[in-house]
Amino acid sequence: MHELVFFIDVDNTLIHNDHVKENLDQHLQAEIGETLTRRFWEIYEQVRIEQSVVNIPATLQRLRAETPESTLDTQTYQHVHSIFDNYPFTRELYPQVLETLRYLRTLGLPVIVSDGDQYFQAEKIVNSNLADAVEGRVLIYIHKQQHLAEIQQAYPAEHYTMIDDKLQILVDSKAILGKKLTTVFVKQGKYAQDQIHTNFSPTISVEHIGDLQSFSKEQFLQS
Repeated sequence: MHELVFFIDVDNTLIHNDHVKENLDQHLQAEIGETLTRRFWEIYEQVRIEQSVVNIPATLQRLRAETPESTLDTQTYQHVHSIFDNYPFTRELYPQVLETLRYLRTLGLPVIVSDGDQYFQAEKIVNSNLADAVEGRVLIYIHKQQHLAEIQQAYPAEHYTMIDDKLQILVDSKAILGKKLTTVFVKQGKYAQDQIHTNFSPTISVEHIGDLQSFSKEQFLQS
């Protein structure tokens, strides 16, 4: 059993996902034009609401199914698919991400625990070199806070630290794990700016993921 295991989020915690979406929008508009790009993001939101998670493959499949060949030919659709399959995610890592993961490894066991679809999210984590940075310890769920029991079974520890940009996930997880969990709120991305929980204070709050390199093991063991 480990003394300390870190559960680390991906989107807007390790990867600047807001910037990724802006870039993807620009690429899509160049490839399929404004109207189809707008329709892609509408479907994207519909799928996200229906499945409670972003699912790029499902979004692309629906766009293909509803769009006639005369408007979106097969070759162009393949180019669109390639935009997502070959996106340079290493460029979208926040500053000091890999250095921070290496630092956390000296204190405990870093594990990426991400929300997302099993295909695109996994590709994102591998292509950004994040999977290698945590030696392949990657778990992907729709709602990770609903799987804390099995996550603990996979990585048993005396204490856990959860690092996330979504305050609600920290709230939910703290309610389940109690004193066994230290919560770390990374105030990056759109969700971090929008959320206010007057009855909840994270154990640690930082402006940037790289700031965690200044914290000691003892601080990550606080509850």
